[in-house]
Amino acid sequence: MIGFTQRVARHLLTIRAAKEIKKEIEQAGVENLKILAEKGVSLIGTYLQGCSPKEQEEHRHNFNFLIARGITPEMVLDEVSRQMPELAPIIAGKEGYRKAELQKISEFLKGA
Repeated sequence: MIGFTQRVARHLLTIRAAKEIKKEIEQAGVENLKILAEKGVSLIGTYLQGCSPKEQEEHRHNFNFLIARGITPEMVLDEVSRQMPELAPIIAGKEGYRKAELQKISEFLKGA
């Protein structure tokens, strides 16, 4: 059982990670990404492919840091949906989209 302080820390780290993703999505253009997502194109995969090798390594490090603290990619994706309600219907409602996004994160973390 985790304590209250640990739960609060995990929650705050999840929010911070989602804010970073939200910032990147907004910089790329929410409307453009919504169109891609509606066509089934992975937002996360598209973003990560466009990053430099240095940025990719930083993102791997950050994700692994979160995972080591018990924060799952699902938790971060849920928080992104909460912070960006305009994307929530796509992430939650499109058949298999959420699973595909989580798979992209998993592949990225494995270095695939």
